[in-house]
Amino acid sequence: MIKVGNKIRKIRELKDISPKEMAEQLEMTIQGYSRIERDEVAINTDKIEKIASIFEMHPSELLAFDEKTVFNYFNNTNAGYNFNYFPVELKQLYEDKIKLLEEKIKFLEEKLNGKY
Repeated sequence: MIKVGNKIRKIRELKDISPKEMAEQLEMTIQGYSRIERDEVAINTDKIEKIASIFEMHPSELLAFDEKTVFNYFNNTNAGYNFNYFPVELKQLYEDKIKLLEEKIKFLEEKLNGKY
């Protein structure tokens, strides 16, 4: 039995899809779908392919999904996928850190050149 329930739940939540919407698209009951997310039932490759299709991703990407990886949606231009989405807060933290480091470098360069 392939255990991917937690991965499916995480991706569904990240894509802001309700369990009800998933169940409807999979033509099953909400209770049946919930059992998939809890790994209470065996899931076959056909079901994995259908779930991956709903998520607009390849089944291998669903199976390889790392819970620590956060993404919003896929950009499938040029037959590739884009996993480069970062939460806004994290992006802002990195940008602030870069700005501080750039200012520190400028200060140190000026100090080396005798301006301080």
